[in-house]
Amino acid sequence: MSPRILIPLDDSPTSQHTIDTVIANRELMPHRVYLLHVADVQLIQRLVPDIQKSMIYSAAEKAGHRLLDKLAERFHDAGFEPQLLLELGAPGAAILKVVEELDIQLLIIGRHPGGGGFRDIMFGSVANCVIRSIKCPVLLF
Repeated sequence: MSPRILIPLDDSPTSQHTIDTVIANRELMPHRVYLLHVADVQLIQRLVPDIQKSMIYSAAEKAGHRLLDKLAERFHDAGFEPQLLLELGAPGAAILKVVEELDIQLLIIGRHPGGGGFRDIMFGSVANCVIRSIKCPVLLF
């Protein structure tokens, strides 16, 4: 049985680098990988009136599916069988939830440049949040 690998992605250069690296090392990876995009709706939950939230969530879901489909093309072309997952919410919490639910055995995640130090202490980062709480191995880019 192949290990279950989760790769959280967004539309950033960091995610593109992560994809490039995974594809370059495809011989070390199982054919099936889980691609996760988390639409961060934390501000919507706090700032948008309830009556407008469902419309905004729907738009976020559509945009998330379009992004996942676009990113999955590269994996398909490289011989992978990507399983696409979309979550709405706080990225760190959503990643941890998916890892637990799918019994993920390896998380491959990128860390956006420019972070670290004071910024991470004050605001945190998704990668730092996940690394502190996850129960499986992590490959950090």
